[in-house]
Formats: sequence, structure tokens, C-alpha cells
Amino acid sequence: MSPALTINAIPPVPGIAFPTLSFHRDRLTNLAAEPALPRWSWACRIMEPGTTQIVSQPLGYVPAAGDLAVVEVEEMGFHERITTQDNLRLRIYPGDRIVGVFGNRYATDAYEGEVDGLHELSLLTAGGMIGTVRSRHRSVKRPTRVKFLGFVADSNGEVVNLKTAGFQKAAPTQAPRNLVAVVGTGMNAGKTTSCVKLIKAISQQGHRVAACKLTGSVSNRDQDEMRSASAVQVLDFSDYGFPSTYLCGKDELMDLFGTMMAGLEPANADVTVMEIADGILQRETAMLLEDESIRQQLSGVVLAADNALSARYAVSRLESLGHRVLAVTGVLTSSPLCMREFAEISGTPVASSAGDAIMLGETVTAALELRRNTAANVA
Repeated sequence: MSPALTINAIPPVPGIAFPTLSFHRDRLTNLAAEPALPRWSWACRIMEPGTTQIVSQPLGYVPAAGDLAVVEVEEMGFHERITTQDNLRLRIYPGDRIVGVFGNRYATDAYEGEVDGLHELSLLTAGGMIGTVRSRHRSVKRPTRVKFLGFVADSNGEVVNLKTAGFQKAAPTQAPRNLVAVVGTGMNAGKTTSCVKLIKAISQQGHRVAACKLTGSVSNRDQDEMRSASAVQVLDFSDYGFPSTYLCGKDELMDLFGTMMAGLEPANADVTVMEIADGILQRETAMLLEDESIRQQLSGVVLAADNALSARYAVSRLESLGHRVLAVTGVLTSSPLCMREFAEISGTPVASSAGDAIMLGETVTAALELRRNTAANVA
């Protein structure tokens, strides 16, 4: 047997065990003639080095969300680059091989995609999630098409599933302190920008701020932005092997929430900012917001909205569920007219997420009754 080729991987989240992986050239089946190994995508970054193999579809095996596979780029489309496991954004070309993960995506402004067999496969995200596109926004190009070459299997020939291998349920020892959820009226309403500006503004007040993204589709952007804003610790669902949270069951979402809160406990944060993806009507977001235990653990909600009317409905919806809306922000605050419209129909504070977002930070900390610390926050 030829020598093993080790894969360099980003260290996994502490306390999470993963199978050890590397490639043996003579186990690459029809990839063996190629001089280059497949590129491992960002979604696979939690894998450790070790031993693996590429296997064709086992008899009767149906792919599931979280399964690792090697695919070949067939036809270029919307995604012209992938983010690799070491957080490099590299251009891809027809014929390139990628190690990706099967997953489901819900993105009203991009793609709706699901795990549905091995045909009609496409890149659903630049982070390496693959699946079958069900629908797409008219403004978005057709997806980059890929061809299935084989599953990534462990040394026993079992298909590696990130969720099965990586997620170990845990529970926090106590309720999170000052947990603030950032939700939106829909995709691209300004949730991540609002999260980042809120993290930065509260950090500049001298408070320790932890951050997490509970739901969504795998991407490096959110974590990178949150760390840049001085969050003392950052986690998201993909750290636990989830390529996405779309179509997850309620129990699975609740287990993920509890495990993530446990993972953030060592940060001893004064405030934890938690982004929940998509809009408040989206399936998983609605499940979480309607859950009584989630509501009890939240100190409040910040709403990112794109216009006055959607903001008014979302505030009413959130308040009807018993949530305390601390502020409205997001794309709406780019327009003085939109802000004026909303002020005429609602008494909820509006705070801009543009610039340094000092007002947004002060609005939230005032609502949480946090006093400014004299010592600067150290990341």
C-alpha cells in the first residue's frame, strides 16, 4: 500500500470527537490517475487527520444530510469559488474535485435545495454544501453543477456523516446571562451586520460579548465577522457537524441550542448575541421563537427589518409570542423615510446598524440595564 497522504485540518471544537482521516492514493478508485487530491471545503474543517477511503455508493444506500462525498465540478454557475477548510477562498474550474457535505438549504434570495439522491447535484453554498436545487430566486444564476464520485468512508468502509460523528449533546450548567437573539423579517434584512455592530458596540463599552449563529447554512463569513468585532468566543451550528439546520426536527434544534449554550459557558460573557437565520416565518426560526423555554432564556430580541411594514408585523408577531423586542434595526435604518414611517406606527426603539452603531449598543445595554465597564474588553 502506498504511503498515506495526511489532510491538514483546523482543530475541532474542544470536547467534540471526530473520526481521523487521510487519503491513500490507491483507494481513490477512479481518482487515482489524477495528480491532485480533492480540495476539502470549509464545511469539512472539523475533521482531524487520519485514515479514510473513497467508496462508491453502497448497495441501497441513500445519502443523508451530513454525509461527506467527493464531487467533480461539471458546469460552472453561480458559485465560482469555494472556501477551503483552512478558510481560503479559491476559484474552481470544471474538472476540479471537492470534498463536500450533503445538506439542505433554505434561502429565499438564493436557492432552496434538499438532499435527494445522487443526481442533479449542485453546490448550494461556497462552504461546500451539496444537494439538489428545488427553486431559485430569479436574480440568481443557475447553480454550479457537480457530479458524484464517491462517499468519504472511514477505515471500516462506513460512510462518514458529520452530524453523527461530531454532535455530542450537552447541557449548560445554568441559564445564559443576557442572551440577546437577533432575528429578521427575511433574508438580507441585515441580521449579520446588526449582530456584528452590536457585538462591537457592546464590547467597546467594556463588556465581554460571546456570539453564536444557531441556524442557517454553512459559511465562514458569519464567524469571521463576529470574531473581527471582538467577540470573546464564537460558535455556530457547523462547529457541531451540521451543514445546515433546514429541515431539522424540533428536538434536534433544541438539543443544538442547549449544546451551543454549554459550549459558550467557558467564555463567561456578560452578553451573548445569538443570530437566528432567515425570517421569523421560516420553519426552524418559527419553531424556536414559539418555544416557551427559548423565550424564558432570552433577555430580549433585536429585529433586523427591511421596511416599515414588515417591521411592524414582525414586532407584533414577536410580542404576541411573549418576546421583548429591544430594538428595530437593519436595512430599514438606511432610509430616514422608512424609519419615520415605522416611528409613526410603533413605539419600539429604532437604532441604526450603520457606522459604529453606538446607538444600537446603548439601546440594548440600557434595556438590559448593563452599566458601562471602565475596563476595556479584552478579546
